[in-house]
Amino acid sequence: MEPKAKQQGDIEKIDKYTSYQLPNRFKIIGLILFIISFISVTLISIYLENNKYQDLFQRIGWTIAILSLFMIAISKEKVEDELIGKIRTQSYNYAVIVTVLIYLILPFINFTIESISSSMPKIEGSKDVSILAVLLMSQIFTFRKLKKAYNEE
Repeated sequence: MEPKAKQQGDIEKIDKYTSYQLPNRFKIIGLILFIISFISVTLISIYLENNKYQDLFQRIGWTIAILSLFMIAISKEKVEDELIGKIRTQSYNYAVIVTVLIYLILPFINFTIESISSSMPKIEGSKDVSILAVLLMSQIFTFRKLKKAYNEE
């Protein structure tokens, strides 16, 4: 059995990372960055067609777009209370469930569409599926660690 101080330390360490939020003004900064990066990716695909750096610039644009959405997601609301915390947790849970289901189902949808238009269809999964594995493993690990810490106090 772990000592009580170790359990409390585990809870505080996880809580430090899971409760971190940016100030509310980062919602606007994130939105502006998202719009700029989305427009940039569109312009890059139009004006840098067949340029050897097109893929690099598009990847940078999409990375900034994802980071700006992440910035919006972890920014505080003007009024942060327990209801907002519960809503935030429910929305994260829903987002993870929907993302996992889409990643699992999308290759089959693509295969079905490709089999209609091609005589030699092949099924290809997402190349980012390892990210889902890391996401789910970290959730399971964190859940077990917190459950153990809270149950043994």
